[in-house]
Amino acid sequence: MAATDLSVETLPTVGFLTRRVTLDGTANNAREVILPTWARRVSIFVKDGSGTIQPGDLATAGTDGAAIGTDTFPITAAGLTWRPVAGRSPGGGSIYLSASTASSFAHVMLEQE
Repeated sequence: MAATDLSVETLPTVGFLTRRVTLDGTANNAREVILPTWARRVSIFVKDGSGTIQPGDLATAGTDGAAIGTDTFPITAAGLTWRPVAGRSPGGGSIYLSASTASSFAHVMLEQE
């Protein structure tokens, strides 16, 4: 599966954008997500196919479809939110997401602020 390219998305008038990103079909494999340059706050939750929140991982480097690696930050049941620095990744760059279970999804919310 190819990377999920959110860089082409425009900011809706409501001030935020939400997208469901299909993660790799193999547990702990990375899915590349390309973020738009306007994203100044990113929130991520991971769920399995039944909608149950699952643990996941976030990395700033990796290979789409390959094992996520060890340089990751955990995504817990509380989710993960951070503010990208203007002009630096992930604002317009790539992040890599994985889940501990197969057939999972990441729910990504992007805000401009």
